[in-house]
This record gives sequence, C-alpha cells and structure tokens, in this order.
Amino acid sequence: MNLLLTVPGATSEEISRGIAAAEAALENAGFTAEEAADGFFAMEGWDSADPDDDLTGDEGDAAQAWSDAYTAARNACCAGWPEARMPTNMSLDLLIDPETQLADRATALRMLRDYVDDDARKEVFDGNDAILAWRVAADFESIKMRDLVSDVTVAFTRLKHAHFHPEEPIEPKRLAVLAAIDAIEAATEKQTSH
Repeated sequence: MNLLLTVPGATSEEISRGIAAAEAALENAGFTAEEAADGFFAMEGWDSADPDDDLTGDEGDAAQAWSDAYTAARNACCAGWPEARMPTNMSLDLLIDPETQLADRATALRMLRDYVDDDARKEVFDGNDAILAWRVAADFESIKMRDLVSDVTVAFTRLKHAHFHPEEPIEPKRLAVLAAIDAIEAATEKQTSH
C-alpha cells in the first residue's frame, strides 16, 4: 500500500511503525488504502451532498476502515510519547505524487519558488503548493506554522486568480507569494521540532 504518514517530531522508525499499523488495520478490515480513502472522502462530502443521497454501506465501512487505520497509525507511531507531545496535526494520506509529497524542506522551498514563475502552472489549481508548504513545516507543530502554510496557499491562490483578469497587476501578487515563502522558510530555520 502506498501511504504517507506525517507526524511532527516523529523519527523515521516511528513513522514506519505507524504506516505498518495503518496497513495492518486496512488489511484486517478488508480494504485497500485507495478504497478506504475513497470511502472517507465520500463520508466527508456526504453532509453537503444531496440529502436524499445516502452513503452506501460499503462507503461507510470503507470510511470506518480509514478512520481505524489513522488511529492505528497514531497509536503505533506515538507509542510511549507523553500526552503533551501528542500531535494535533498529523496526517495519513495516500502517496500519489512522491516527488511532491516526500520532498524535503530544501526541495519543497525550491519547488515553491519555481512554481511562482512557471508559466505552464499559472492557472493550475492542483494543490501542490499546499502540499509543499506543509512539507516545509512537516517537523513543526504550532498554530503559527498552520498560519504560515495558509499564507502561502492564499498567496498562490490570489496569484493564480490574477491570471484570469488581464487588468489586474500580477507583480504584487507574485511578490506576496515570494514573501510568504520567505516567511515560512525563516520560521522553520529558527525552530526545533521538540
């Protein structure tokens, strides 16, 4: 299975232990990672969907399997951690784009800066800017980091939207993206993960 577990402050051994636990939980439930993630996605969108459009039993079971895998991953990865160290922003995701999802901090920063000037990506809303911003902040858990990631994604969104409006100046938005990237870079240089 291709799973990605992100837990601020976890060692690679702890991450591997968490992924193994998630894989075991999914196997025990009889779902692939993709099926379980699809079920969870369906469940998350269910409350905003057509009220007459119920989740199927399989979707509900798959969503529960994904939730159980998440819990198993957290418990295995963080076994023995004091309560104060328990993560509040860990994530369990499908590994779909390893180049982006597994980028180290330096690579993620370079890729973010490359996106700013890449004409081929101007109007692409693929979410990679958010993934890369989270990769920069992967070892840090704080409200400030979440705000800095949000600042990067909002700045990129404004830049991308500006390309749809020829009368709107692009350069201030491009500079805002670069400033947001600089801010998250500076914040992650100064902090330690524990």
